[in-house]
Amino acid sequence: MMRANAHPTAALAAAVMAFALVAPVAPVSEASAATTVPDHHVHTAVPSVPAALAELASLDRAGIADLLERTPGLIATLLTRTSAGEAAAWWTGMDVAHRADLIRTAPLLVGSLDGIDAVDRVRANRYAARTRLARVDERLQRLTRGDDEDDAAQLGDLLLERRYLTRVVAGDVHLYLYAPERGAMIEMAGDPSTAAGILLVVPGTNASVRSFMVDDPVTSFADWQAANADPSSPIVAFTVLAAPMPQISLDVVAGPQNNTIATAAGADYARIVKGIDVAFPGLPTLSYEHSAGSQVGSAAEVHGARFDVRFLAGGVGATDGYQPVAGTAYYAAQAAEDVNRYYAGFQVGDIGYGVGPEEIPGVVIVDPGYTEEQATGSVGAMLMQGLDLHNRLFSGDGRTNGTVLKDVRLLLASLARGSGG
Repeated sequence: MMRANAHPTAALAAAVMAFALVAPVAPVSEASAATTVPDHHVHTAVPSVPAALAELASLDRAGIADLLERTPGLIATLLTRTSAGEAAAWWTGMDVAHRADLIRTAPLLVGSLDGIDAVDRVRANRYAARTRLARVDERLQRLTRGDDEDDAAQLGDLLLERRYLTRVVAGDVHLYLYAPERGAMIEMAGDPSTAAGILLVVPGTNASVRSFMVDDPVTSFADWQAANADPSSPIVAFTVLAAPMPQISLDVVAGPQNNTIATAAGADYARIVKGIDVAFPGLPTLSYEHSAGSQVGSAAEVHGARFDVRFLAGGVGATDGYQPVAGTAYYAAQAAEDVNRYYAGFQVGDIGYGVGPEEIPGVVIVDPGYTEEQATGSVGAMLMQGLDLHNRLFSGDGRTNGTVLKDVRLLLASLARGSGG
């Protein structure tokens, strides 16, 4: 197949056609009851971060609740201005009983504050999910009574979110972050207390909060790795939606071809990665990035995120001017007929990605092991085959993506603490 940088106009046109063949996956509605987080709207002057943290550490549960009620902007301030190191020092400086009080009384803070112990964050998000679930039930009751006509169009989203939150409350899903109001969500898999390595999985084009809730969720790759890790090198895995991702669109400016969307998400990904580094000091990290998620990883490096390994799976690569980071190993897997080959490696300003995944200096090319037939027939049929091959790289099904799943498993084992990489 011709590379995009050889025929850029045709490549971008083909990419647009490819995106048109796939229906966009709409995110859970921002009007959903569970997305209402009043604390994120600053209306009142709040104390400095050190003073606020010290006060929260000194109050009982009633005092904590009163402080949050009197200072509605406090949680938003702490989430945006507290460094991961500050949060970790504050959290570990309190005894277990007081941390439990904060988990129950301020779950939105504890469940979202980077640097805090992962298990405690998951516990806090279970408490927060109970409150969100109650709000969803209230909305569903109003809908049943016909009190709110605007909810009728959101019935499917509400029911999907209710099913998901029920699993969170039951402990079947481990939420590390749940911020649907800003398009961010992280699920954790594996036991953090025994982990010898960290896997970060970044979904790409069309990913949304809803993608975590459907029957074939974006967490399947991370779930497989956590469940099938080398027994001598267990891992903890995070599926990271750091910010809204590009959604499939016929509009070149609004779709995944617009590199500014994934680039913006890179800053959020960097902050999350730095927080995980603080929470798991010394553990090696592998970032597995699918499709436009590879630009998220590339942009995160610009904002100071560091990884032992980056694995670009059907990736778009990076924007013009990108340079790999010394000390990071780069891998790329892409089917010969992957649809991203139509345009990765070509860029005009905000449109496209100038550095293809296989063009990164020093990158190791991994054969995904797919049996492919040469693309023939109609353009639509060719593009559908390319999309199928592209999406398989994010699958946790060993029957369709076994080679890459096993290769990543081996990489994670080689990165285990003390192995020397």
